[in-house]
Amino acid sequence: MHPLVNKNDVKASPKPTVRRSAEETTAAALDIINAELIARNKKTAMLKALRLAQEPTVATPVKKAAAKKKKA
Repeated sequence: MHPLVNKNDVKASPKPTVRRSAEETTAAALDIINAELIARNKKTAMLKALRLAQEPTVATPVKKAAAKKKKA
């Protein structure tokens, strides 16, 4: 142990004095979940708008390779 540290100086963390009810905890969790849902929906709408705003790319038709004939 370090000579300048007194083991009696170590303080225990204070115990929580306020207990939340199950209803308060549930309400807080639901608020967080709803906020995340709203944020995800906004992001999805923004990405969809960006995707739709891009010019559509015209797909060039791919030519099939000529079939090779077996030599008999």
